[in-house]
Amino acid sequence: REWGRARPNRPRLLILCPTSELVMQVLGVVRQLARGGLKCRSLAMTGGNQGKTQTQTLKEGVDVVVGTPGRVGHLVDVGKLLVDDLEAVVMDECDVLLGDSFEFAEQVAPLRDATTAARKTMSGVATKFVLVTATIPEDVLRQLKAFFDGDLRVVQGPGLHRPAAGLLERLVDCSGGDVVDDQSGFYRKYRALEQLLEAEREKGPGKKGKGGAARRMLLFCNKIETCRRVENMLRRADRNGERLIPMPYHAALTDERRKASLDAFLTPPRPGETPMMLVCTDRASRGLDAADVSHVILFDFPRDPSEYVRRVGRTARGALGTGEVSVLVLGRQVRLAREIMRRNTRGDPVESTPQF
Repeated sequence: REWGRARPNRPRLLILCPTSELVMQVLGVVRQLARGGLKCRSLAMTGGNQGKTQTQTLKEGVDVVVGTPGRVGHLVDVGKLLVDDLEAVVMDECDVLLGDSFEFAEQVAPLRDATTAARKTMSGVATKFVLVTATIPEDVLRQLKAFFDGDLRVVQGPGLHRPAAGLLERLVDCSGGDVVDDQSGFYRKYRALEQLLEAEREKGPGKKGKGGAARRMLLFCNKIETCRRVENMLRRADRNGERLIPMPYHAALTDERRKASLDAFLTPPRPGETPMMLVCTDRASRGLDAADVSHVILFDFPRDPSEYVRRVGRTARGALGTGEVSVLVLGRQVRLAREIMRRNTRGDPVESTPQF
């Protein structure tokens, strides 16, 4: 139906994302749709120093708000974001938003409660909650059902818990059958990384910019400390940045530094340009859409199968997308990694699919 101009502080659609970077990516898609003919005003709402500008724009009336749960939940609490006109709330990466490792459930709950109260008093529209995820472990599904009092309809696609079909996976056993401690394990993995990068350089530029050496690579670590060590060693090995430009991306950076790294990394590479590598934590696995990533390196083995799917999903994107993944493993991780890859080869889900 036709709505007309949005009322002050009352958006029609709210999209929640786990990180500010993902908020800006989604906002870009919304504005692209607006340029294509969809008439709507949109606004990003994240923490930081833009609070007054955000609330002023919201007061003028916007149709779509894209934000982080913390910022949005605060504005709902203080009455600066009203839910009376909300037709839908979309939770992107909902398993992350409501999972145990992220304390966002407490931030999302006020929004759920406010929309429920508006419906009961007949002061608002019937708000739909749409939850989107590429992975849904059984325990997270139970949390979602409890969060929405069992009123949850599930639509499952064929790609749940499965990496892309065009993905080439490579297992690199860095332990060589030896028992290694954390320190020696790090250096063994770093030597393996050097060999992978050398192999990339030997591929050459490819034909007409296609094939050949990767020009955008992602390297995942489990800890910020490991990200820093790898980045520093890469920079010391190539002080002039002639072979590779490592870019840090993790929660210990300022918003400005993180944004600068991401903006540079997402800029389409030019012919002859020095390859870039985003050295990151799992923050980059949360919906990051980087079309030019052709090689993902798991310097640290992920803590659970769902995170494996998220990490490797940063390459081979799209229906015909292709890409490489190199998994550096030690000791007992070798068996786990082989089992995941066997499942992928058979077309089985990496993690058992919950019974919906």
